[in-house]
Amino acid sequence: MRTSTLYLFIAIIIISGCARPYRKISMSSIPFINYREENKISYSVRQGVLYNMKDYFFARRENKKNVSLVAFKIVNKTDLPLNINDLQFTCGATVPISTIPVIDFYNTIKQKPGAYWAYSALGVVYPKPTNKSESKTLVKDGKLYVPLPFGVFVGAANFGFAFSANKKMLHDFQLLDLSNRVIQPHDSIQGILTFKNVANCGDIFVTVKE
Repeated sequence: MRTSTLYLFIAIIIISGCARPYRKISMSSIPFINYREENKISYSVRQGVLYNMKDYFFARRENKKNVSLVAFKIVNKTDLPLNINDLQFTCGATVPISTIPVIDFYNTIKQKPGAYWAYSALGVVYPKPTNKSESKTLVKDGKLYVPLPFGVFVGAANFGFAFSANKKMLHDFQLLDLSNRVIQPHDSIQGILTFKNVANCGDIFVTVKE
């Protein structure tokens, strides 16, 4: 009974600590509904993107590290091209906030593949019938207990899975990153920008720098 309980406990620890998959952000599934109107732009903002994409593991890390991935759809109402760098962002209507590089956001919330090699220390013993010619050092109750270092395989699998998920996530972020992008006259653009210390910001406002 104790052995079964121990194995169950180990299984729970392994499952809860396994590498997590990353689900790509689908911009088409983000509901840009409420638009705010400015002189030169109209825009819609959606926070909690990773949570809404069911990337719960990364959303929890985002919240814990006080960084935020925010989706925007911005319409250029002018007759001239508009660079994203010409926009300014505020929490509420008054508190200025700044974006952070998407690579910094990624490095903050990504999984640490190397940490999964800690599973290499795990192992179990497999009892098999013994005979007189075999060593007695691992024999108990007439059975030979053979150590099986299964943790090496668990660690390797999780390392590969986490590495693949991180690679997929970085590619997705870079593809959707609006930094340095240009909105053509009377056109729109949608994508993501990343921030720090805006988790408690109820509304993010966007204006064009004068």
